[in-house]
Amino acid sequence: IVDKVKVVKLDPAYTSVFPGITLDVPADPQEYLKVLQDTFPDEAEGMAELYDTLETVNTAMVLLKDMTEGRSAGSVLWEFLKHPSMLVPFFKYWSTSASEMLDDFIQDERLIAFITQLACFAGVEPDRVSGAFFAMMWNSYHFGGFAYFEGGSQAVSNAMAEVIQENGGKILLNTLATRIVMEDGVAVAVRTKDGKEFKCRYVISNANVPDTIDKLVGREHFPEEYVKEIDGMEIGLSSLVVYLGVGHDYRESFPKGVHSYFMNTSYDQALNFKYYYEGVPEKSTYGLINYTLVDPTNAPEGKNVICLATIMPYDFKGDWLQSQGYDRYVALKEEAARKLIKRSEQFLPGLSSHIEVMEVGT
Repeated sequence: IVDKVKVVKLDPAYTSVFPGITLDVPADPQEYLKVLQDTFPDEAEGMAELYDTLETVNTAMVLLKDMTEGRSAGSVLWEFLKHPSMLVPFFKYWSTSASEMLDDFIQDERLIAFITQLACFAGVEPDRVSGAFFAMMWNSYHFGGFAYFEGGSQAVSNAMAEVIQENGGKILLNTLATRIVMEDGVAVAVRTKDGKEFKCRYVISNANVPDTIDKLVGREHFPEEYVKEIDGMEIGLSSLVVYLGVGHDYRESFPKGVHSYFMNTSYDQALNFKYYYEGVPEKSTYGLINYTLVDPTNAPEGKNVICLATIMPYDFKGDWLQSQGYDRYVALKEEAARKLIKRSEQFLPGLSSHIEVMEVGT
């Protein structure tokens, strides 16, 4: 699909706003390192060592990626044999938390907050997420680069759909899959709500793992130990996203061309995640994004697509009150959305009065 989508590289990547300090994050990781060292000079040496470790993890991951994409396993193994220390940080920090990993290099709570700004994308706080996992996630953004697809994420789905159809495939929309049919331990068909059955050689389930096991396949078709492991897992943090079509041009409120802001009330990440777990959109870190700034095609002239996003519990108030009726659910999610909108008016004056379209996702 590479020739079917238009990629817009973002630089600066995003802006982090904390009490007393606001930093524009350059797309170039070495420039970002310099920004952090200039802002926290007492931690400059530790930051350099941390960056070396992150780069080492990144190099190891790129080599492994090359191996999965066709480079011979022998040549990749030879690279590791020449540089055996390359895998040391990966294995060292796999079983330690991100907080413990960072503590080996830096101590300033404010600097740690900037480095772990993206921790929310891991779905769990730095004290609990694997250091190596956090490093890979962080590297994917800062060494891999921030980008936006013109037309939004939907452009990627559209491109994939085109490729499927160009190669003789068919896409069934509004078709609920209710069962993955098994024969002798092998998936052989997909059954839909309207009673149709589609035979196939392979099935790819894009549903979550527990639902795939219990609602689509049946747990009797999986190894007992695997099902037990899944049953023992907890559902991670989820998100609240407010999509707004506004009849006002707010692009001047986003200086330097930065379309994405992270708004933080505290440097204490434990406290920030407490707000997430308890569902407190009045205080939790949230993202403030103007997509029209990087993609003017998504809104009429003089209008903008604004997105507000924060982290909320998957089971907020039980089930977001859905069991009490769909209307109760809609009212609850819109109540949370209005709290984010009110907060963002400090940055985008009069936002609530300019809303023409609002869609809230949980």
